[in-house]
Formats: sequence, C-alpha cells, structure tokens
Amino acid sequence: MTYAEPPVRRNERIEPRWDGRMPPPVAPSRRPPAAPRPRSPYIVAHWRGEFPIWQSFWVGGALVGIALLIIETALLEWLKAHHLSLTSMLVLASVYAAARLTISVWQVVGILRSAALSASGWAVPVNILMVLAILGLVGSLPARIHELQALSHGATAQRRLSNFTLVPDPIAHAIVVKGNVGVGYADAVVEALNAHPDIHRLVLDSLGGDVDNAMQLHDYLAAHPGITAEVDHACVSACTVVFTGASERVVSVHGTLGFHQMHSMIDSRVSNDYVDNEQQRFKSILTTLGASPDFVRLAFAKQGDEFYSPDATALFANHIITGLRIDDRVFSAAQWRTEKFLYGFSLSPSSQPMGKALTLIREQSPGIYDAWVARDLQIEQEASRDHRLADYNVSLWHALHAARAAAMHTTAADHVRSFAIARRDMLMDISQQFSADACGRYLAGLSFIGGKQADAIYETNGQSYVGLLSDNDPARRIDVDWTLGTRELNRVRSHVAQTVPVQPGPDYHTQLCHQQVALLDELLLLSPAGSDMALRALFATPM
Repeated sequence: MTYAEPPVRRNERIEPRWDGRMPPPVAPSRRPPAAPRPRSPYIVAHWRGEFPIWQSFWVGGALVGIALLIIETALLEWLKAHHLSLTSMLVLASVYAAARLTISVWQVVGILRSAALSASGWAVPVNILMVLAILGLVGSLPARIHELQALSHGATAQRRLSNFTLVPDPIAHAIVVKGNVGVGYADAVVEALNAHPDIHRLVLDSLGGDVDNAMQLHDYLAAHPGITAEVDHACVSACTVVFTGASERVVSVHGTLGFHQMHSMIDSRVSNDYVDNEQQRFKSILTTLGASPDFVRLAFAKQGDEFYSPDATALFANHIITGLRIDDRVFSAAQWRTEKFLYGFSLSPSSQPMGKALTLIREQSPGIYDAWVARDLQIEQEASRDHRLADYNVSLWHALHAARAAAMHTTAADHVRSFAIARRDMLMDISQQFSADACGRYLAGLSFIGGKQADAIYETNGQSYVGLLSDNDPARRIDVDWTLGTRELNRVRSHVAQTVPVQPGPDYHTQLCHQQVALLDELLLLSPAGSDMALRALFATPM
C-alpha cells in the first residue's frame, strides 16, 4: 500500500501549519425556550413553601398575624355594638376559632417548608420560632375549648331566661312585662312602646336576667323621659338597671327592689371584663341619680341569690324612686315623709284599728295629727332603737289623749259611755290575762311584755278610739255642764280613794289598776246626766 504521506507516529512532533485564512464563524445555537413555570395562587404557594424564607415569615407569618389581631379587635367591638345573643355568639366564635386554627396551621407549615427549601442562615432561628409557635398553639387549645364550653353553658342559661311575657293593658294604660330579662327582652319592650304611643307606663315584674338586654332598655328609657317605670311586685338584679332608666320611677308599697353584684354567665376574661364595666357603669348611674356612697356600697355587697332590699324611706332618700304607690294614690318623697307613720299601722291586723283612729284624728283634728307627725319625725333621728320605740309609744298616747279630750266637746253621749265601758273592759282583760300589776303599769304609761295577747289588747284599745271618734263632728257643739261633771267626778273619786286606796310600794301598780276600774264602775252607775258629764270631765283631762 502506498501512502501519499508517511503516517504520523505518536512520538513524532508535528509542526503547526496555517494557510492564513480564518475559520468561518460558528453560528449561535438556537435552543428552544424553556416552558414557563406555572405560578401557584398565594395561599397554595405559601403552603408549599415556594416563597423565599423572608417573605414567608414576614408576610405570611407576621403581617397576616397582625391582620388577624386587627380583625379580632374589630370583631369584639362589633359584638359589643350589636348585642348578639349568646347562642349567636357561640356559632360565630366556633366558626372563627376553626378558621383561626386553620390559618395558624397554614402559616406555620408554609414557613417551615420555606425554611427547609432555603439555604439561608435564617432557616435555623426561623425553625426554632415555628417550634415555639406550635407549642403555643397546642398549649392554647384547652383554654379555647374551655371558653367555647363556657359560652355554650352561658347560651343554654340565657335561653332558659327568655321566658318573659309582654301584655299591653289599655285599661290600665300600661305595658306589663313579667318574667326574666332574656334574649329579645329589650327589643320586645321597645316595639310594644312604639306600637302604643299613647301608653307611657311600663310595669316591671322580674327577678333579673341578662345585663346586656337590661342596659339596652335602660338606655332607651333614658332617651325617652316621658315613660314611667313602675314595680308592683318585684324588680331584682338586672331589672333594677331597667327601672333606673326611667325619669319617673314608682314602686308599690308592697313592691320590692333588690340590688346585688352582677355576674357573668360566661367564665371568660372578656365576658367578666364586660360585666365589670357594666357594673361600674350602673354604679355611676345610681350616683348620678343621687344615691349616697353607702347606698351604692350596700347595693353591691350581696352576691348570688341574696340581694339588698331597701325600704321606701331609703329609696326616696337616695332618689332611686320618685313616687310610692299606696292603692290608687302615688306619694312623693315629701308626702311619704309624713304618711309613713300612719301607714305603718296598716301592716298588722292588731294595729289597723289604731291606724283608723289616727285617720279619724287627721280628718277631725289636723293640728293634733300634725303635732304627732312632727314628734315622730324628731324621734326618727334618735340613735337607739329601744328609745325610738318607747318615744313613739308616748307620742301616740299624747295624740290619742288630745283627740279624746277634744271629742268630749263634740261627740254624742252614747259614744262617750261606750268608750268608758270599752276602757273598763280592757283594763279588766289585762288584769285577767296578765296581772293587775301589768294593768297598773299600762295606766302609768309603762310597757309590759305580753306577746300576742298584748297585740289583742292593742287592737281592742284602737277599736275603742274608733268607736269614740267615728260619729264625732268637730263642727258640732254639745252643751256640756262642766261644773256638774267636775263635781260628780270629784265626789266619786274621793269615795273610791277611800274604798280602794293607792299607796306607794311594790303593790302600787296593782292598786292603781283596781282603783281605776272601780272609778269607771261607779261613774257608769250615776244618773244619765251626771254620768255623762262626769265621764266627759274624766276623759277631757289626762288619766
């Protein structure tokens, strides 16, 4: 085989050769462009960890967390303004809790995945923060579950409270609401008042209930001063919040206003703080009305089922009520100040006859009645209860004796004789049921312990004065022969003093009783004219 050129050996050096021409330029390669990577939605991209670690942490973590806090704050304010029922709040809280948990998981998982795919040196501290976030999330779950359970219990309790009834009463010209202050209570009352614009009385009968509904109705009444709130039976707890919203507040003499501490139906910080704020607001309302610090302290000293129930005098003094209803009359504070002493006699069957006697005295002898009231107003200021009771008793006998003396000029003879017989019989009853000593102590104006039997004596005494005054006419004048009466009275007294003497000593009161009975017996045995004149002379002077 012949070669044009000898073959090149491996160890042979080949000299470079160049003919002076440049090689043709190489055409640039035309590779096909890469297909565009599909772009995930933000939520999916964060979940997959597709964002840089800084973006996942600061945007998906911190910024979204701040937005959630703003939303929670706004949601709480919205709930306060819209007064949802606890059942609606339970549904809303459950939905929000589930959404909040879902968002927290989305945040943490997305940040962890972004850190795992990142070569940044911040991946380690970010992972540590996320582990702490997971621990915090897991640790908060029991508290969140407890809050939902408490809200559920509160919603159940609130539904049980929603058993009120509302009846417009055109005859009484009132809206009558009975039952607990529950869900829809305020709205129902407002709708009823708006539907009956000619009715301006709201009669309340409730043992309490939902503070939120009570405050809503309180604010409505405060904005409509033409409505009068009245209580015939009981208005306790949250009902008193409603009551104090009205400009005119009337309670029946048989009604009860009860105050105590507010308490939350839900054992949660937010709910407890809300109730505490409402209680502070109610304290401010009472203070604005004119309640004293002592009244406010007592009003919130009771807890649970116990409550503070002030009497009408205290309610007037602290401007809680503007009127007190007794039957068909409404008394102002000034009127009750003088009426309360007479009204006290109507509370017991044994004292009612004495109250009727005092009513007759007010009609027949206003000066005597006014003097009695003035004395009792002074006695009311005494510190010792025992002293007050003793002085009230003395004040009453002063009024009775003064009215009896005045009646001797104007009442008929048969009423004078009946009064004398009733008085003698009463003294004999005291002697028989208790002792002659008790009878004498009564005559001397001293007290004796008698229990229920003493109540019967008190009732009998009141009836005797009613009998004396029932037919008395102050405008009538009886032709009384005071000279004859005094002469006959002195003669009989002298005779009785000899036959039934009274000597100082341990038997003084016993002898005094026997002598007084004997005196009345002999006066009743005189001739009609002499007896009448002598009895008038006797009863016209203190005994």
